[in-house]
Amino acid sequence: MMLLQAQEGPAVARTPLASFAAMRVAVVPAQLWHADTIGWSRDAEWRVLRTQLDSAIAQTLRDGGLGTNWAYAGDVARAARRNPLYAKDPGTIGVGRWRIELPKPGDDFSALVADNLRSVSALGDTRHALIPVELRGIGELAQLRVVLVDTRTRTVVWATDLRTLAGPTMLSTLAQQLAALIIEP
Repeated sequence: MMLLQAQEGPAVARTPLASFAAMRVAVVPAQLWHADTIGWSRDAEWRVLRTQLDSAIAQTLRDGGLGTNWAYAGDVARAARRNPLYAKDPGTIGVGRWRIELPKPGDDFSALVADNLRSVSALGDTRHALIPVELRGIGELAQLRVVLVDTRTRTVVWATDLRTLAGPTMLSTLAQQLAALIIEP
């Protein structure tokens, strides 16, 4: 008979972003795409993937109970189109450096990203923005890098990479993994 021992150290929350479920958060459109030279991603079309990913995230978060409290990628893009003199394209906010290295909570982000998120925050009446930084094909895997930022303090709140096997349900699986970080079961 094997005995299990309790591990010492701080417990990791199952839903580390649960406190944001009650807040108003803007989810910007997915930003970047990196196709692998092998595997599923070499023939994928970014425009289509981006729309499907943004829709999967919005639908999963709505179905999870966030409803209209959050501003989703489609809402953010519509608000920017209605205010072209004020808002920049929310699909290109300048997060390229986060492709290379996953930012850490508390990290400051560039003035370029802050400037581009200023109108997103103002139009959506939000303080925080959830940024799907990059969808990446890695062989037979799909990876989504996601960063949550505080637009007022210009700091990273949370960042993670979500992974799943590529296939017809990969985008909804990534969206469900993201929702599991936010929405209490």
